Amino acid sequence: AYYRAFQKVMKIFMMFLDWSEPQLLTGPGAIKKLPGVIKDKGINNVMIVTDKGLMSLHLLDGLFKQLEEDGISYTVYDGVQPNPSIENIEEARAQFVANGCQAMIAFGGGSPMDCAKAACARVVRPNKTIPQMRGQLKVMHKLPPFFAVPTTAGTGSETTLAAVVSNTKTHEKYAINDPCLRPKFAVLDPELTVGLPPHITSTTGMDALTHAVEAYIGKSNTKSTRDYAEKAVAIIFANLETDLQGR
Repeated sequence: AYYRAFQKVMKIFMMFLDWSEPQLLTGPGAIKKLPGVIKDKGINNVMIVTDKGLMSLHLLDGLFKQLEEDGISYTVYDGVQPNPSIENIEEARAQFVANGCQAMIAFGGGSPMDCAKAACARVVRPNKTIPQMRGQLKVMHKLPPFFAVPTTAGTGSETTLAAVVSNTKTHEKYAINDPCLRPKFAVLDPELTVGLPPHITSTTGMDALTHAVEAYIGKSNTKSTRDYAEKAVAIIFANLETDLQGR
């Protein structure tokens, strides 16, 4: 009975939180529009969070060039590991602060996204450790401008309110959940996925399918959730195999 009552109270409380969806930049070449959006917001110094694998594929070269042409300074943190650790997050936060950055760009799959979200949370909550943010609504503070650029289909982290963190000392893996972690802008550029290896394309495609099915059958879904889930399943079935055959 206690847990049922808690769920009902939380459901009512959640109605008063900010659930606004990210603004989207979509279509082939959409990444080229991002520096202009950043510049229009009066931002001239950003940090990009990514990993060494994506750097080696040169997927960020176009973004670097456009930022330079628009007069926007940038620093890159590419130390993100799969399932980002607290150490990754603290390194990213320290680099952000040391370089006087005004905004964060997360570029990659779920790990760079989660690392960037948690690093932003630490920037605005300098006296609160990552373990202290574990769970629900422990950040509750406006983040620096945060732009998400996914390069895989599976995570959906560019639209979620969660960041998954690994504690290498305790071997725990847990989530920080807070609406303020949801990116304000997301760039969905299919050209960024073209150069990915087939095994990443296949596994992230199946990850996306799993998320869609979970969203459809979950007890907390809505009509909008079910509609999006149906469309996602149809798109994946119609295109994933063809995509793999073309690589």
